[in-house]
Amino acid sequence: MKIASIVGTRPNFTKEFAINSICRQKGIKEILIHTGQHYDYEMSQVFFKELHLPRPDYINSIIKGPQGYETATMLAFIEQVLLQEKPDVTIVYGDVNSTVAGALASVKLKIPVAHIEAGLRSPGFFYNPEEINRRVADSCSELLFPHIREAYDALIREGYSEDRVFIYGDIVKDSLLKIIRQKNIKVHKGDYILCTIHRAENTDSAERMTSIINALIKCGKKVKFPLHPRTRDVLKNYNLYDKLEKADNVEILLPQGFLEFVELIAGCEKFMTDSGSARREGYILDKPIIVPINLVWVQEMVACGWSAIVDSDAEKIIDAIHNHNPSIENKPEIFGDGRAAERIIDKIMERFG
Repeated sequence: MKIASIVGTRPNFTKEFAINSICRQKGIKEILIHTGQHYDYEMSQVFFKELHLPRPDYINSIIKGPQGYETATMLAFIEQVLLQEKPDVTIVYGDVNSTVAGALASVKLKIPVAHIEAGLRSPGFFYNPEEINRRVADSCSELLFPHIREAYDALIREGYSEDRVFIYGDIVKDSLLKIIRQKNIKVHKGDYILCTIHRAENTDSAERMTSIINALIKCGKKVKFPLHPRTRDVLKNYNLYDKLEKADNVEILLPQGFLEFVELIAGCEKFMTDSGSARREGYILDKPIIVPINLVWVQEMVACGWSAIVDSDAEKIIDAIHNHNPSIENKPEIFGDGRAAERIIDKIMERFG
């Protein structure tokens, strides 16, 4: 059988690592389509090299613009590839613009879609782009693979039939554990707080960024802060970059490759991030999570006490840095056993092979 897999952002690449490994084991022909959403191939090839992913079969080059324009450009590109390749099924990941473009292009050509990480829901609509993307992708998909129980339950409540929805675990965990084994990365409690900030809800607000940066400087703990290029630019625009650079306790790092970033998570004391995927990676590696944004995508991480939602409140951020110390005994196994990718591919083969 022939599978087309759509990727375009860092979280897609890491999830594709798990799926690609199983496809190769089972002798499945996989067509890898790179939409160019966040990185052109030249910028993102470090991920492919570190993860031993093959060079994509098709690589899109898009001119950056509004989300509607970029999504439409990706959709048109994917459609042409699918018309040429005629796969048996298309795999899309998560909730980025590449996801919805791949799902729409496929379903309009009557190619079945398998949506990995389906069913995640935020309370309220909020005009959140990821929420829109995943709801549209879910509605286009013949097979839905939620990664957690609350996502499975949401799909069933919304009327998706049980013969379309299968919960096998989170392939983020598959990829993370596989990389740690392959590269012999030691998971331990280090002496620093790891921090990443990139979401527009934070970076588009001078007030929020000022509060977050002040908290990092005032917390008194060693902080390692890999800066997304967009975050670096807004900090300079808000006159915060020099202040951060001069802070004795903060180490500004360049954007990290996947392996470097996993090593940073593995060695930190706590992990503060507004990223949905990264907070899951931290949780899987037993790191207390501090979330400087009021967005909860895995409620169970909050309910068990391992994810502290502090928004951009400086006092709450500082308090969490010092006092957010959840017990490992209260940490449930939310994301499966690390064998989700194999079960997903087996189900796809059973349904479409």
